[in-house]
Amino acid sequence: MGKNDFDRAFDFEEEDDFDPKAFLDAEEYDDDIDLSEFSDEELGLSPQSEETVSEDAPEDELDLDGLDLGGLDLDGIDLGDADPQEQEPDDRELDSDFEPDMTFEPDADGNDDFDPDMDLNDFLNLGNRRDARENPDEDTAYDDPTEDPDFSEHTEKPEDVANLPKAKQPEEIEMDMNTEYPEETQMEDFADGPVDEQEDTPPRKAPPRQRPKKERKPAKPAGPNIFTKFYDLYFAPALTGKLPEEPQDPSSPRRRRRKTKAQIFKEVYLPPIIACVCLILVLTFVIGSVSNLIEEKRINKQNEQSHLDESQSAADLAQAEQQRILDEAAQLAAGYDYDGAISVLESYGDLNNYPNLAAKRSEYSTIKDQLIEHQDPSMIPNLSFHVLMADPARAFADQSLGGKYNRNFVSTSEFSKILDNLYTNGYVLVDFNSFTELNGDVMLPKSIYLPEGKKPVMLTETLVNYPLYMVDSNNDAEPDSGGVGFASKLVLDSSGNIKAQYIDSTGATLIGDYDLVPILESFIAEHPDFSYQGARAILATTGSEGVFGYRINSEYIATKGQTYHDEQVAGAKQITEALRDKGYTIACYTYDNSAYAGYNANQISADLQKWTQQVTSVIGEVDTFVFAQSSNITDYSGNAFNVMYTSGFRYFVANGPTPSTQVTSTYVRQNRLMVTGNSMAYNSSWFTGMFDCAAILDVNLRGNVPN
Repeated sequence: MGKNDFDRAFDFEEEDDFDPKAFLDAEEYDDDIDLSEFSDEELGLSPQSEETVSEDAPEDELDLDGLDLGGLDLDGIDLGDADPQEQEPDDRELDSDFEPDMTFEPDADGNDDFDPDMDLNDFLNLGNRRDARENPDEDTAYDDPTEDPDFSEHTEKPEDVANLPKAKQPEEIEMDMNTEYPEETQMEDFADGPVDEQEDTPPRKAPPRQRPKKERKPAKPAGPNIFTKFYDLYFAPALTGKLPEEPQDPSSPRRRRRKTKAQIFKEVYLPPIIACVCLILVLTFVIGSVSNLIEEKRINKQNEQSHLDESQSAADLAQAEQQRILDEAAQLAAGYDYDGAISVLESYGDLNNYPNLAAKRSEYSTIKDQLIEHQDPSMIPNLSFHVLMADPARAFADQSLGGKYNRNFVSTSEFSKILDNLYTNGYVLVDFNSFTELNGDVMLPKSIYLPEGKKPVMLTETLVNYPLYMVDSNNDAEPDSGGVGFASKLVLDSSGNIKAQYIDSTGATLIGDYDLVPILESFIAEHPDFSYQGARAILATTGSEGVFGYRINSEYIATKGQTYHDEQVAGAKQITEALRDKGYTIACYTYDNSAYAGYNANQISADLQKWTQQVTSVIGEVDTFVFAQSSNITDYSGNAFNVMYTSGFRYFVANGPTPSTQVTSTYVRQNRLMVTGNSMAYNSSWFTGMFDCAAILDVNLRGNVPN
């Protein structure tokens, strides 16, 4: 047969349990057999004569009639007479379509002598070469059989094998590898040449065929664990740069299929990528879980802090509210309104739960029980002042009225000293509401409760309209620097406090304590116990030139315009509301600064009608009347009184050298003591016990006070 006809991969171990090496190493195999003793004819390798080949025999059948087998009985041997295509192939038969996976493992030295392309002689001589390597002391084996000196003696050349008759082609001989030969059969029984059927030579028994003993495979060492396999398979190639070993190609044991890029990516790079992605997902999950836990703790902490803040805020609010209650109660108590202070404290709730509030209530109750009751208001003095001189030097320098200012007016500094003296001597400011109560048209007296040593006193200021002759030198109804040192109006500062506006000699407009109201407010703020239950002074104003410095009269519309008039009315309403909120009593000082002592009822009615028309429409109703120019009415039951009473007046204040207050069921009548430069200089006894006139009167500025 040709060389290419034997290009098959046999795996004897897998297909027929045949191991050439084991066969060659078998004990029964005689390495000393000299094949040179046999000729080609005796081995049946020479071509047969044409006579031995039957013309009628098919080409594919092997004719053994002319083959001398030395008496070997082939009757029990199945030589494959049947049609190969009709006979069901046996697993061990080597037909042309069977290509076993023939693999030879290398020996201990790493030698693998098997070559799929080797011819039959090389294959048969394979065992000898391995034995030669394994047994160096024995005859030398040659890698190439042709180099062996004895090769030509007992081995046919490849071309001789190729020239064998077709009946003797090895590929077409079917041999049953499992056939048991008789033990008596010996190799010598096979003849060198064709067997002569007529010879009576006894058959030579072939040596018994010994199956090669299967070598017991050593126990496989314990394989690597899953982690090392995972590392070797996926991470080692990425770290070392070496690709994993390619799988063998089943068609060629020595060739391995080259992996495609997709396989390399899938086997080498994809698993680490997947592992990294999984690791990232796990880390993301862990980090997310930890972040959620941290966020949850933060939220819980924030909520706890919020609850604490809310609790603290609630506690702070409660504390602030309690402090507000305490301050309000303290202010009322400072004004001797202990009942009001206790009522404010109890409005917070059950004081048994608030010890600080309960302590204050107990304190105020104790002080209240110690107060002295003043039931007789007849001896309550009412100190009366005209508007105060802010700059007495300018007033005294006036050529026409300078003397009158010195005799009838008090400066702002002198008034402040009077307040200090009154407070030091235990006087407390009261008003009509402090000792009277008007129930409808019925006047009811009530008691004043003051601590021991405290005495009530009243204050009144007149001409709080700020006459134009004091502030306006050019008769344009606007204050100017030509004034004589008096405040021009009451105003509210940026904080809502009542102050007085003053134009100094340079024409600068100043806002401050330039009259009685702002000075008294500042004093009460410093000495809240000077005011009894929020009492303030009586402010008496005329109406002919407006009120509190605002020219609200309708005649100013013709001269100054409607806008000017509206602005003045708005200012008068604003300051009036502020005064009433502070507790001041607004009184009528007649409309034209008239002396009612010489007026009859009609004249009084005419004057009061002007007041109603020009003033009441702006500042509202008033119930207190202060007589101007030291006047008074003689009869509080006649027509003049009836006119005043029907006009809404219930409190009447006149002039008198001694304190006097009379409370009836329909009205209250009182005398006021005029505090002037003249009275302090010449009638200081009127004020004995209240203030020291000698210490208060500014003789350095006044000089000799006119009498």
